[in-house]
Amino acid sequence: MDGFAAASGRPALSLVCTTVGRPDALRRLATSVAESEMAERIEFVLVDQSAGQSCAQLLRTLDLPGPVHVTTSGRGASAGRNAGTPLATAPIVGYPDDNCWYPPRTLRTVVEILAEHPEWAGVGGIQITEDGRPSMLRWLDRSAVISRRNFMHTSICSTVFLRRSALPSAAPFDESIGTGSAGRRGAGEESDLLLRVIAAGHTLFYRPDLHIYQDDHRDEPTAEFIEKMRKYGVGNGHLWRRHRLAPHRLAYYSARKLVGAAVHAARREPVLARADLAFLTGQLRGWLGTES
Repeated sequence: MDGFAAASGRPALSLVCTTVGRPDALRRLATSVAESEMAERIEFVLVDQSAGQSCAQLLRTLDLPGPVHVTTSGRGASAGRNAGTPLATAPIVGYPDDNCWYPPRTLRTVVEILAEHPEWAGVGGIQITEDGRPSMLRWLDRSAVISRRNFMHTSICSTVFLRRSALPSAAPFDESIGTGSAGRRGAGEESDLLLRVIAAGHTLFYRPDLHIYQDDHRDEPTAEFIEKMRKYGVGNGHLWRRHRLAPHRLAYYSARKLVGAAVHAARREPVLARADLAFLTGQLRGWLGTES
């Protein structure tokens, strides 16, 4: 029996997606959901934070096979996910970025894996570009339990699917962290959540054979990318301080980033070099708690 067959007709997996007016990206994501092997069992929750509600209007025209809910919220990815999570009814929930998308079998595989492993509170996959290159992280090349030591290589928001019963609350994200949040902590909200889930005694497992597509924003850097990386650094430093993660690991990642800046400078890639340095300065301020 399929892992979701026993509850035929009920959502097996909820996707909570927050967006600020990027209908072209959302169309690709929603189309991939509609083309998934178990599309009728996928519940899609959209939180459109834009004034014009263009993505909400688009989603209503796409006629997805599964249940659809649309709402809005104040700005910030964490605020949006917190607004959308209470609308999710499936036992498993994922939080896709609006510019990611799925191969046809990925979502079905998530449900099957968690049906086979009731002891796991969640499962994560790898994020790759459409042509198969690793996207955004230096991903671990083998399956592993997601831990305080390896989470930087095994998880990003779009790749992790959690049992709703393992969430710490109906509003599980810290709204002071993440893209669009007030202040300068521009990243780390999903890692903060995962570390809290792990601290509560739950097991999360990483499977690099589970693929999620997303373009790598480093492929076409702009000047705005530098400030984005600075905020990402602040968020990462804050994460390290909040969860009392090993300082020597932070030093290791910082050294790699510094070497990367030198390599980009030597290759005459000034935006990427400056972005790496901005990340480092932001990370230091986040770790010291002086980002305000």
